[in-house]
Amino acid sequence: MRPMKLIGALAVAIGLSLVSPADAAEQSQLFKNLSPEDRAAIEQIVRDYILDHPDIVFEAADKVRAREQQAEDEKRRAAAKSVRQVDAQDHIRGNPKAQVRVVEYSDFECPFCKSFHPTLKQVMDEYGKDGRVAWIYRQFPLDSLHSKARKEAQATECANEIGGNDAFWTYADRLFEIAPSNDRLDLALLPKVAEEVGLDRAKFEDCLKGDSRGGKYADHIEADVQNATAAGGTGTPYTVVIAANGKTFPINGAQPYRVVKQIIDLALAEK
Repeated sequence: MRPMKLIGALAVAIGLSLVSPADAAEQSQLFKNLSPEDRAAIEQIVRDYILDHPDIVFEAADKVRAREQQAEDEKRRAAAKSVRQVDAQDHIRGNPKAQVRVVEYSDFECPFCKSFHPTLKQVMDEYGKDGRVAWIYRQFPLDSLHSKARKEAQATECANEIGGNDAFWTYADRLFEIAPSNDRLDLALLPKVAEEVGLDRAKFEDCLKGDSRGGKYADHIEADVQNATAAGGTGTPYTVVIAANGKTFPINGAQPYRVVKQIIDLALAEK
């Protein structure tokens, strides 16, 4: 093989791991068009080069991971646009007409949701008092992990039915406080919590009747679950920050306050 041809082909071989999928496919075809002898020569040179420069393997792996992460982020941002429009049927903490809305899909048996709940309370302390941000809670029980979560979701809906939006949030706050997570809450405590936060226990127990799918609120809970999935949620908590112009900022998992704050500030800056 002529030296210049060899150098060009070698660049093709090494470059396969460092370019976009489309370019890689084109360069791969060029490599396949070489004779078996030329390919063997290039493969040996590439092998020797990698052995002399092992960092190139890590560089290529990092680039692949970054590309995959970017693709996943873009997919999640696109899916987040499917968040159901906030309306009067939602559980809203703060100003319903807030500039930015934080829609959280959560599971009362999820330990990460339990740790994230105070984070969003902190958000409301900083951004909710002046009406800039509202927090919307939607049900996202993970059935494969938490068999009790739908019944607990029903309990919060019953609290809302009996005492209104404020009662929903008071009950939800208390439930996260006492729930040990991962299906360890004794469901017999649900009516006691209702009584503790000032709700009529008899009415609550009547509302709580039904199967583990959520009794009278089974369809409502399932609608939230389906919307969470359509909006890109694969685990809990899954949160979508919505700016006034409709731009969405998905947050996957129980991110620390500083991360959530940065995203909310970005959303507030949108016009």
